[in-house]
Amino acid sequence: MGPSSQLYLRVMSLKTTLATKLSPRIFLPAVTKCYGEVVNTWKKCLGPFMDILKEHISAMEKDQLTSHQSELTSFFMKVLDFRMEHSQDNLEEVGKMETHIISCLVSMVMKLSEISFRPLFFKLFDWAKTEGASKDRLLTFCRLADCIADELKGLFTLFAGHLVKPFADIVNQLNISKTDEAFFDSENGTEKSCLLLQFILDCLNKIFLFDTQHFLSKERAETLLVPLTDQLENMLGGEDKFQERTTSHLIPCIAQFSVAMADDSLWKPLNYQILLKMRHTSPKVRFAALIALVELAGKLKENYMVLLPESIPFLAELMEDECEEVEHRCQKTIQQLEAILGEPLQSYF
Repeated sequence: MGPSSQLYLRVMSLKTTLATKLSPRIFLPAVTKCYGEVVNTWKKCLGPFMDILKEHISAMEKDQLTSHQSELTSFFMKVLDFRMEHSQDNLEEVGKMETHIISCLVSMVMKLSEISFRPLFFKLFDWAKTEGASKDRLLTFCRLADCIADELKGLFTLFAGHLVKPFADIVNQLNISKTDEAFFDSENGTEKSCLLLQFILDCLNKIFLFDTQHFLSKERAETLLVPLTDQLENMLGGEDKFQERTTSHLIPCIAQFSVAMADDSLWKPLNYQILLKMRHTSPKVRFAALIALVELAGKLKENYMVLLPESIPFLAELMEDECEEVEHRCQKTIQQLEAILGEPLQSYF
């Protein structure tokens, strides 16, 4: 069954024939009818099944897509509940299947005009926060938003304004330094919370990265500033998970947040919130705050000079930190700041 075997080649050819030679009028009702069977009896086949639909959508003419959009939308609204319907299953396995579903939906999104995508996006947004519905829908929606942001780039900011307040609220609800209440009430609730937080941070990072239209107004920046910087003390999932999340997802997001700020008067409160974390009781948090500070300075470059006087007393404290790792990290931070700003800082201490 290797990629060069006759059987494999024939199956691939058959998939393409099904996807490209049948008209949507015949193909789409068959897909809708078949999905119930696949998801209940042949769950492992869901990936290839969705891939055939993806190829079909890619081959559709614009007018065909327009006339079948409501039919496809109804189908996706049903299929996107896959994670919710398998909420007790292995998260990684569910994630793999969902990858195919989201990839298929994104292929449709990429063919829509702004006018036809807008109502679909808000329909999905409402679907995710339907009262009484499982919070697993939020996981699916935030992952989908992240994937759409990746594809639409700067265009996604036309729709993302509605996500700022809900994202800020969820990020706060997922912060165990602020609340004792678990966000998901299932056995694997912590794992799900970590995933949800990761999807939101990654989506925000892309919004900031591709923002060319000053999407991040003063009001939006203020809504996100404290929830994001407070994540530097969120030990959700334990120390290892905290370390991985802050390094790979949170700190890049905060750094990009500083670049997207259209208002340089907001750099000072952002810098100060990071500095406050340097006085946290946990050495892990103090360590993460030092990395965040360097990333911020790296993005602002010479503009960071105006923030330096405020940062020096905090750095001076960590030069003599009781935790050796933090002390070493502080010395390294000062060297990195010298390289970024192009001048020695020893005279400040």
